[in-house]
Amino acid sequence: MVGLPRPKDLQDTFWGPLDKDRRMRNAEPIENLDFLPYIEYYIQQWNAITATLDGRYVTVRTHDDVLEIVQLLREGNDRESIVSHLRMKYSSAIEDACESSINLVARLLLMLKIGVMKHQVAPRGFIAWERGSLADMVNKRFSEPQVLDTHHVRLPKSFNAWAINVIGGLQIEFTDNLADHLLLVDDDDKVLIFHHASFLECQHRSLFPDGLVDETLRTLALLFPQSEFHTSNLGRNEKKAWFRKLCSSSRPRTIDPRVTLCGSLRAEDRQIERFTFWRDRLIVLKQAYDDATPQTLSQWWHDRRNGERWYTFWVAMLVLFITTTLGFLQCVEGGLQVYKAYNPTSK
Repeated sequence: MVGLPRPKDLQDTFWGPLDKDRRMRNAEPIENLDFLPYIEYYIQQWNAITATLDGRYVTVRTHDDVLEIVQLLREGNDRESIVSHLRMKYSSAIEDACESSINLVARLLLMLKIGVMKHQVAPRGFIAWERGSLADMVNKRFSEPQVLDTHHVRLPKSFNAWAINVIGGLQIEFTDNLADHLLLVDDDDKVLIFHHASFLECQHRSLFPDGLVDETLRTLALLFPQSEFHTSNLGRNEKKAWFRKLCSSSRPRTIDPRVTLCGSLRAEDRQIERFTFWRDRLIVLKQAYDDATPQTLSQWWHDRRNGERWYTFWVAMLVLFITTTLGFLQCVEGGLQVYKAYNPTSK
């Protein structure tokens, strides 16, 4: 592609025209969306796809080429017919180039890792799409039945990303791949979180299954409650500082700041039965958090999940401190007495 299309063209193509009268989940105007993280994603995906083809056989060279494939995908054309269309239009293009071009546009449209790229290291989360329409493939991918038992599973207000990291000791890593959302990786020591809240806010007429986008935004409101990350007091300031540090060390260079602006969930909205698409992953994440035991004094201080255990630990620490201090003072006093015995003060 020659140059980067205007942000307005990208926004209209992949997010759709913005309804000026529409409000976001937290009641802010739609104009407050942050488009910069998506532009970074767009450039990253374009470079990754063209690099696999050495930049020589890409069939999408202009924004109009991209727009044409977007239209074909939204109309429900199957993959085979789109490949045939591109082969006829670009007679010199090889089939791999057509396939990669379709994967590229599908990735930009849905923020899913569709298609495995050549020479790709650790292809986790890649979705194979070989035939049929894009909408059918996505519906099948996100319609897998949830199988874990929800009995005794509660998602209390204290269950959020800060607690998962600071108390539970699990690492938080942001991802650009929606299919990896809430996935535990690295021996269950790290959880991936899809951070493109602005992108999700604009997917009200998308190829995603009904309810998926809204539920994903609700999981972000669960993990990053706006009332916890945007209120000025000592505890809230600590969470805001933690979030800034998390963003600064993140692998995606630009994190969508609206990930902490998706509102807050009421108690009834935190019931695990209210989640359909992400239920099993939430259960697994909650179990990993519940099973984690504090390893440092900082974790012990912040861990209020079991009030009785917290008070018992810190009373024991207080007794230990007093005992140690008294023992130290007695040692000092004994040392002074011995010193004075051998070095009496002359009158």
